[in-house]
Amino acid sequence: MSLWEQTEMNDHTLKLYEASRALVTYIDSEDVFDKVGSMGCGGVDHHQSEAFYNLIAEARSALGRFEDAMKDGS
Repeated sequence: MSLWEQTEMNDHTLKLYEASRALVTYIDSEDVFDKVGSMGCGGVDHHQSEAFYNLIAEARSALGRFEDAMKDGS
């Protein structure tokens, strides 16, 4: 892989990391939910499905591993 290709790959990786970190931060800070249940009398219960919760948890974990790898220089 040429230096130019490596630099371009690193730029794309950095953009992906920054967008992923921003998305997870937004979901955490804004209490984003993917399910709504009726509580009756017009009330609703917003919640995260298990699948959505697990995806966010895995993204958070992957971001942490990426950050650790960047600190280690690997």
